[in-house]
Amino acid sequence: MASITIRQAVIADSKIISDLIARNAQSLLLDEFEEGGLDFFLRTVEHRAIRDYMEQGFSYLVAQEGNDIVGVIAMKDYSHMFHLFVDEQHQHKGIARKLWQAIYEHSLKQGNRGKFTLNSTAYALPVYERWGFSTIDEQQCRHGIKYTPMEFVVED
Repeated sequence: MASITIRQAVIADSKIISDLIARNAQSLLLDEFEEGGLDFFLRTVEHRAIRDYMEQGFSYLVAQEGNDIVGVIAMKDYSHMFHLFVDEQHQHKGIARKLWQAIYEHSLKQGNRGKFTLNSTAYALPVYERWGFSTIDEQQCRHGIKYTPMEFVVED
């Protein structure tokens, strides 16, 4: 395995990011959607949507192995994790944790005071719990997408 590099995503990455998210959502997360939810989600991760998020100031970092993007994380307002996906063939290698640590540090440098939120799928919930996130509400469903709100608060 080549080494993993974490870097800031650029607009030109939006199509690759979109494809990575869509591919993984369709193969790993089918149980996370009610009727219409997958179609709604896929529209929100089309490459034009990813480009728009970047232009609106969302922070996107990618994990790159050689020339291939194998993971992505996005943060809204330096406080809400918006996306975290690692290509299925590259999971269980610590890439998601590297992405989280990189965007966590970046967000703190940008003024985050130590509170992060996210909406977790059931698939990812155990990972976030291992990283110190806590469930703050019961599972919800919006636009056919099931999720559990979570937060991480940095202890002083």
